[in-house]
Amino acid sequence: MRTAALVLAAVLLAGCTSSTGVRTLPSAGATQAAAARQILVTVRQPAALAAGLTGAPNQRYLQRRYGPSPSVDRVLTQLAHEHGLRRIDGWAIQSLDVYCEVLTVPEHLDVAEVLAALNDDPRVDLAQRMNLFNTQSSKYDDPYLELQSAATAMEIERAHELATGRGVSVAIIDSAVDADHPDLRGSVRLARNLVTEHPLGRRGEIHGTAIAGVIASAVNNREGIIGVAPDVSIAALRACWAVADDAVAAQCSSFSLARALEVALGLHPNVINLSLAGPDDPLLSRLLDRVIERGIVVVTAHPSSAASSVAFPSSHPGVLTAHSSLVPVNSASPYALAAPADEVLTTTPGAGYAFLTGTSLAAAHATGVIALLMERQPDLDAERIAAILTATTTYSSGSASINACRAVARLGGPLSCLAESNARF
Repeated sequence: MRTAALVLAAVLLAGCTSSTGVRTLPSAGATQAAAARQILVTVRQPAALAAGLTGAPNQRYLQRRYGPSPSVDRVLTQLAHEHGLRRIDGWAIQSLDVYCEVLTVPEHLDVAEVLAALNDDPRVDLAQRMNLFNTQSSKYDDPYLELQSAATAMEIERAHELATGRGVSVAIIDSAVDADHPDLRGSVRLARNLVTEHPLGRRGEIHGTAIAGVIASAVNNREGIIGVAPDVSIAALRACWAVADDAVAAQCSSFSLARALEVALGLHPNVINLSLAGPDDPLLSRLLDRVIERGIVVVTAHPSSAASSVAFPSSHPGVLTAHSSLVPVNSASPYALAAPADEVLTTTPGAGYAFLTGTSLAAAHATGVIALLMERQPDLDAERIAAILTATTTYSSGSASINACRAVARLGGPLSCLAESNARF
């Protein structure tokens, strides 16, 4: 199977504009090279100091929301000066009572040595590398070669007799979602662009729009496809950006993902979808701990690579992880779920549709089914959800998949499902 993962590179470079007015973007190699010289530093800043009033007595006062407090700003300036670093960008992470700053380490300094020195400094809460992440999907080249109906396999239409996701909110942390797509109109209730330094050339980008389409495409609107949970409310948090116009590949960073998780904590959705994979990340781990403490269910995509170095965030305790229904995964985790991931028809920007492959799509299917369950029983936690989905998984001809109909029926209701759980892999 061909895979061309969308690269989520850890850089914060603004796109350039050529003399012809056409927006050009840095290559993946260039952004990865830049990311290798960038670090994240957090300094303690109580949430009460993250928002305040600025201005002279005779001036109009302005609310300062995301900048460092004066004392934190001084500390960051001192740290940059003492270690020869350049300050790039920053964000107050109020849920952790810290301010997070992106800094660049010059070529003549060793990044590991700089991090070691910073982590020994009592003024520093955390210092880490800017990590790289990959979303877990690839575009299928020939849309007419093999059409696979995930909706039929999961008995979604039957499940809709009892639940459609009404009253459930899902935060999609991804590239931009095309909220004007005919199948998504009205589903995206909130959209935030957290990477404004990378202008959005159009209203949506491929990966985020595809994930939203699997979860929330409308039904009975005489348009393309149906979503697993068509009545959910979507918060589209853009933490990633396409490397070029109309490109499948996208990039994002530890910093942009941290900003998105912080925003999601404020929104308190029922479910967060994180269809990406990369190395362990201390800052993101702390934020995920806080998300899980708040009772928010987190759905991740199983990495396409077997390397343990790119297993995060699916390796994080307490998150649900979806893998392809066609590929058995050797995992003892009770939170591992099988779902359709191959040649899945979904939405793309500009009222389009395409066949995509990758565990990102498995995570989207799992997110949709979880939304159906939470409509029926809003107080479900990740452990109970995993138990229901595992117990109602169907097995056939060497494949396995969660089944929306059987899962919803498990919570009660007069629903007759066709599939039965039988032989395993």
